[in-house]
Amino acid sequence: MKKTKKRWITALLSACLAMVVVLSACSQDSADPGGGDAPDDNVAGGTNDNPPAAAEDKYDNVPKKISVSMFDRGQVSSDEGTYEENRWVKWIREQSGIDVSFVPVPRNQAQEKFNVLVASGQAPDLLWEYDRNYIGTLVTQGVIQPIDEYIEKYSTSYKKYLEENPELKPYLTFDGKMYAATSKRTLFTIANHGMWIRQDWLDKLNLKTPTTIDELVQVAQAFKENIPGSVPIVGYTTIDIYAALYGAIYTDWYLEDGKMVYGPTTDRFGDVIELERKVYELGLVDKEYLTDKDNQRAIQLWVTGKAGICMCQWSGSKTDIMMTDLMKNDPEAKPVPLESVATPYGTFGTYQETPAFMYITFNKDMKNPKAAVEYLDWMIEKGWRTLVYGTEGVHHKLVDGVAQKLDADQFKKEVSYANEYAILRNETVKPEDLIIAAAPDEISQKYANLRAQALETVMKHEFRRDFPYQPSFAEINEIKASLKTTIDELRAKVVMQGGTYNGKWALEEIRKEWKRLGGEEAEKLAQEWYDQNKANF
Repeated sequence: MKKTKKRWITALLSACLAMVVVLSACSQDSADPGGGDAPDDNVAGGTNDNPPAAAEDKYDNVPKKISVSMFDRGQVSSDEGTYEENRWVKWIREQSGIDVSFVPVPRNQAQEKFNVLVASGQAPDLLWEYDRNYIGTLVTQGVIQPIDEYIEKYSTSYKKYLEENPELKPYLTFDGKMYAATSKRTLFTIANHGMWIRQDWLDKLNLKTPTTIDELVQVAQAFKENIPGSVPIVGYTTIDIYAALYGAIYTDWYLEDGKMVYGPTTDRFGDVIELERKVYELGLVDKEYLTDKDNQRAIQLWVTGKAGICMCQWSGSKTDIMMTDLMKNDPEAKPVPLESVATPYGTFGTYQETPAFMYITFNKDMKNPKAAVEYLDWMIEKGWRTLVYGTEGVHHKLVDGVAQKLDADQFKKEVSYANEYAILRNETVKPEDLIIAAAPDEISQKYANLRAQALETVMKHEFRRDFPYQPSFAEINEIKASLKTTIDELRAKVVMQGGTYNGKWALEEIRKEWKRLGGEEAEKLAQEWYDQNKANF
């Protein structure tokens, strides 16, 4: 603020001297910290000539129009509209003063769709993902641009938010420049993946809650053999949960005896693929789960009471709907959160997020970055709240400062999908708020208590993340992207042709491809990165 005043005073003194204005009329006490108003014509010694206007910004005459990506989770009912046009899109345009259009992509195919949009020159102005690794890939490909100068020049609210939360900056920085905007996660969004199990099925078969991976498979077998028509294991995060339980996420690096090792090349990842083969061969999963790209079969099996174990999330709009729909369809159903089970390598938590929420990037070809920054400012200051909680008096009421749903079904239909538009949030939530926020009906209150239990359960075990964020180099990102295609193909081959192939074979093939692609050089780069940065971890 002092620097702003100093610059303004200097400019004002110069103008006053040019107009032969009495110097005492230009005291510091009259300075406007914003530096935007011209001196009053009535000041003694003044003239009718105003000081020269500030230079016009090159984006002032560009239409305030931006496009923003979003995840299509199939939650917009036909009478609400589409993800592109609905009540909230209209509200966003009215309230933000910016002509915003949205580009939805299927959540479980997001990066593939983004790649197509980028290659065809149709990528939106603001493209965001939860995956920092993918953002690093966009940086190295030259798809997105640094945003430091835009934030400094055009932002007020978001710039202030970053100053108040400086711990977020390292997550946004690549090669010394800031390439994304983000906001801070609450505990409820740090917790992510989770497992649920039918307690009523366990009770019916006199089974204990599984605590190891072998016990989990045994329980699933008991479900299949004793619950007619059941598909024991379903979900939309299945492979991610298997990998997390073994501490071998296939996009992450790990530190093994001081050396950097890429997750899919570890022995543990071979065991992940072998587990996936085993449960498929035993008939414990839906035979079509590899092609269930929109997860509709998994959801249908769960909500109709045909599945016993859900590999999904501890909570979240999709999981919340699945659990409450199950309890509505079958009042006797008792879904409960399932704690992480042990593997031969120990007990690791299911996937948990880093403190940074969504990574919102600027397309290098965007026409109006100033409008984009204004949109981020509006979102972090006030836009997010209505998009997350709906309209006060219509969708919620405030109880001790907490937004309590008025009607669960109305909220599900009219508000749940709006959460996707709230790309920045300035939110603080306490655990006890879960109960207060729930609608007053019996099922909502019952599930609110289950959510509180699920949060405690999922955070009992720490997700294995050896570094706060992953190394990002062009050479590494290109190899990782190519290897992922190979991994997906090998997984499908092992699962579908388990009589011929297994996890050990797949691991050998992955290691061969990793080496062929230049994995050894990638390991050297990753090791150098670790040695240079380990003091900061």
